[in-house]
Amino acid sequence: MSDDLSTLESRAYRDTYSDGIIDLFVGLSLVWIGIAWIWIESFAALAGVFPAVLVTSVLSTRKRIVEARHGYVRWSAPRRQWERRNLLALVGAGLVIFGAGVVVFLIVDNRGGGSLGAAVAALPAWLLAFIAVATGWLIGAWRMLAYAAALIVGGVIVVAAEAMPGWPMLIGGSVITTIGAVMVARFLRRHPGVEAP
Repeated sequence: MSDDLSTLESRAYRDTYSDGIIDLFVGLSLVWIGIAWIWIESFAALAGVFPAVLVTSVLSTRKRIVEARHGYVRWSAPRRQWERRNLLALVGAGLVIFGAGVVVFLIVDNRGGGSLGAAVAALPAWLLAFIAVATGWLIGAWRMLAYAAALIVGGVIVVAAEAMPGWPMLIGGSVITTIGAVMVARFLRRHPGVEAP
């Protein structure tokens, strides 16, 4: 019986992130960061504005759309512990990789670049690809592997073309936004709202 409940909970946990709203948010955020990085000179001031402003509205929108149709789920204590532990591990690994990226950037900047300098432009995309893979494993959303692949390929193209680092964000973000929009449309079609009597 407990095995059946655990299986049902695992399936419900995966389904919790299959509505596409988070994908849409992440995709639009990456598109904005890419646009700001490529075409807006004051990138540092503007890149984080869209995601920061949008995150609260995303949470409320998701609550209004998803919880209104599926209800609210309170996970079991082992599931919450597992999620908390893995989130901490994901954040820790992300910080380590980010720190390594900063160190590489500083070394390359001080030594004048060379072939390693071209690879530095791809670091943001590759860091995001790592986060996508880890997040896919954490929530059981294997579409994240496709997102990671788009970011990795974008990073390789940036290195080969010696282009700006914003291009993988723009291209990868466009892919993620498209998939997220399709998922949201499919979710709404499968779960139409309940009309008030």
